[in-house]
Amino acid sequence: MHKIEETIGYEFTNTNLMEEAILAAGASVSDPAIRGDPKGNKRLALVGDAVIQLVILDKWYWGGSDTATGSNTLQKTASNDALSQQASKVHLSDMIKKNPCQQGDAPRETLASTVEALIGAVWFDCGGRINVIEQVMEKLGLFDNH
Repeated sequence: MHKIEETIGYEFTNTNLMEEAILAAGASVSDPAIRGDPKGNKRLALVGDAVIQLVILDKWYWGGSDTATGSNTLQKTASNDALSQQASKVHLSDMIKKNPCQQGDAPRETLASTVEALIGAVWFDCGGRINVIEQVMEKLGLFDNH
């Protein structure tokens, strides 16, 4: 099992999705030894962003709270700041294939995009099962903010 799989508590069937999810934008352009899309994990991050919102709002809806609470929960949990903070807590920066010009910890936006991309990758890999996504989000501590 790959370190990233241990971190998120999910074992990928299609490890190509996992590899794409941890590839920062520009990494494959700057380092010929790194294979992958020059845009890195951006496509998966776009999907993951929507999935994160869906899972948060699904939990909110069935909880019966008002719309203001739903909006606040979404803002607290799905913002780039919240996602990057949780990524730092689980040391995700160490597992990202970064652009070689990024020394040390990955920037906030790269961390947030990687969390989103991982959620997007799990979404595709598990066939869109929300309960699986919830478990991964829980393991990443994404529900700690609300």
